[in-house]
Amino acid sequence: MVDETFGGFDYDFVDTPMETSLCKICYYPSREAQLSLCCGHTFCKSCLDGTKKSKFTSKLCPMCCSGEFTSVHNKQVDRLVKSLLVFCSNKEKGCEWQGEVNDINKHLGSCHFEDVGCPNDCGVHVQRQNLTKHIETECVHRKVDCQYCHITEEYQSIEGEHKEQCPKLPLPCPNKCDISNIPREQINQHRKICPLEKVECVNNCGKSLMRQDLRNHEMECVRCKVNCQYCHLIEDRYLIEGQHKEECFKFPLSCPNKCDISIITRGDIEEHLKTCPLEVIQCEYYEVGCTDVITRKDQEKHNKEEMEKHLSYTKLELTTAKQQLAALETTLLAKITSIESAAQRRINELESQLQNTFQYCQWLNMASIKSLSGNETCPAFVKIPEYIKTKTSHQVWYSETFFSHDNGYKLRLCVIPGGYGDGKDTHVSVYLYLLKGPNDANLPWPVHMDVKVMLLNQVADRDHHAMTTKIVANRVNLTKTLVCNVDQFISYQDLYTVSTSCLFLKDDNIFFKINCLSPVVVV
Repeated sequence: MVDETFGGFDYDFVDTPMETSLCKICYYPSREAQLSLCCGHTFCKSCLDGTKKSKFTSKLCPMCCSGEFTSVHNKQVDRLVKSLLVFCSNKEKGCEWQGEVNDINKHLGSCHFEDVGCPNDCGVHVQRQNLTKHIETECVHRKVDCQYCHITEEYQSIEGEHKEQCPKLPLPCPNKCDISNIPREQINQHRKICPLEKVECVNNCGKSLMRQDLRNHEMECVRCKVNCQYCHLIEDRYLIEGQHKEECFKFPLSCPNKCDISIITRGDIEEHLKTCPLEVIQCEYYEVGCTDVITRKDQEKHNKEEMEKHLSYTKLELTTAKQQLAALETTLLAKITSIESAAQRRINELESQLQNTFQYCQWLNMASIKSLSGNETCPAFVKIPEYIKTKTSHQVWYSETFFSHDNGYKLRLCVIPGGYGDGKDTHVSVYLYLLKGPNDANLPWPVHMDVKVMLLNQVADRDHHAMTTKIVANRVNLTKTLVCNVDQFISYQDLYTVSTSCLFLKDDNIFFKINCLSPVVVV
């Protein structure tokens, strides 16, 4: 059938339409009939519009090809065509309606045999007379109730996704036990008691079996807890019947020598063997030389039979023992004499070390007293008391002045316990200043002089921390001149190191010794 909006009327007419009403393009009764003024033929308006879109025939008459082609609405033919009688388009489906072309669309709007689409947009087309049945019983989008949980949704959802999830849907037991029609939401609960459910052995032996077989399995499970029938220890069956059976101290055994006592617990075997008459032992005179091996019950008989031999072994053993005792006494006396000599030598060494240490401490004490007087000559000794307090308060400590030699250059030591410059917070910093002195007019200038600064070890006269520097300076015009600066004189790690032979910081004091090493040389 031709599209209703293009071409003529393609209906099943009761009577054959007149030739004059047919469109000369589509040969159907004309729709919105147009009359050609050049040749008088009739056309459908939509057919003419189609020819006008062609670039070759847009200005020519479709029949006579006149270039002066024009058309007008043929109202007479239009009325004639619309009054023609036609059968319903659904005649073959059983509709018996007849009527004018003008009324067929109205009829089709109510025709029971017309195919119409489901209003639920399910995509199905049915005859109008069957639409109600389709909506109520066939449409996949119709609303229905789930017969189990009574939720209302579309039929396709209820029969599809919802059916796979409905908590009330009755299902058979997944293990196929006698219980059926179990709501889906209770399946997991049922499996916890289902006799056919596969479960792990409660004793963790690694076996999986049906719940109904658990009780029988416990009679043979290797991890089931059982009592040892002898010592009553509770352990896994495989341990009781395996390792424990080989170790149980209450387990009954027979005497390994097959004496008259047949049942002895494993824990008593050793004690039994100490008295078992059939135990094989060495002769009790083994230690003096008898090498015979006998059973315990034959010991007395053996002693009687071998009495003379045992007596000779005993005499020989006594003689050997006396000789060994004499040799041991000689060796012990020699070792005692050697130990006494070594001990005396060590005592002498310790007394000498103690005397040296005592003299060194006296010398440090005198050096400390001397350093406090001021205006001393090198070597000069400097003591810094309350070192920790000076360090934590970030103070700078200056020594009393001292001279390089008699009538020599005037010097002063500066110490910063907290460090300065590259040594801040990690090292002790040391600086040496050349001061204006009373002897400057009689001294040669510029001065060239080697100076050694030592941090003293306070427990021995060795292992001092030393630094040697060369002083080169002109005559001091102002108050002082810095002639030596060491930001990293000694690290805190080395300063705080404590050993029996070296100790720089003792009783919160440190000592410095300054010595001018070379004579003054005029350059």
